[in-house]
Amino acid sequence: MKFFAALVFFAPVLAFADAAQDLKTKLDEIQSLRGRFTQVLSDKAGANLQSSSGDFVVKRPGYFLWQSEAPYEQTVIGTPEKVWIYDPDLEQVTIRNSDHQADNSPARLLSGDLSELRSTYEVSGNAKEGFRLQPRKSDSPYRYIEFGFSDNKLVALRFQDKLDQDTKIRFEQVQLNTPVAAETFVFTAPEGTDVIVDE
Repeated sequence: MKFFAALVFFAPVLAFADAAQDLKTKLDEIQSLRGRFTQVLSDKAGANLQSSSGDFVVKRPGYFLWQSEAPYEQTVIGTPEKVWIYDPDLEQVTIRNSDHQADNSPARLLSGDLSELRSTYEVSGNAKEGFRLQPRKSDSPYRYIEFGFSDNKLVALRFQDKLDQDTKIRFEQVQLNTPVAAETFVFTAPEGTDVIVDE
């Protein structure tokens, strides 16, 4: 009876551990990823707040480019050390250290070191139904992050922030593990751009 009780008690923990390992195994297969994305931001009632599309590039470990097109034009470049957020409409670029709390983003998770995945998130689900990551720390900017797969390929991301705003991202025209030039992740601010360093 004691053994059965212990087995029942630990079963959910083992399931979460397996889900974390399964997700890590799948993400470890991604050395680079590039393609198109569509992104929809909704409020907690489900109303569409903003829709955008553009190009993305991910190179592990620690590099990503997220380039949204007009009318919500923005370029975000991340390296293991820095993140540049460029808003051409504002003629402004914000530079942050990569360990900045605000950079605890799904793009960083996708491109970064996965060794602490289990200690940082409670992971549930599987490749067929999707993986859900719930942060273990209450100061995370996200309530959850979800990874969606189809035919063992990453096709979607979804996350909810502390304002209950929901972001859904679909990936298209994806190229897996193709060469990515180093200059892809180099940002040079256009002349006249205001530079804000947020440390």
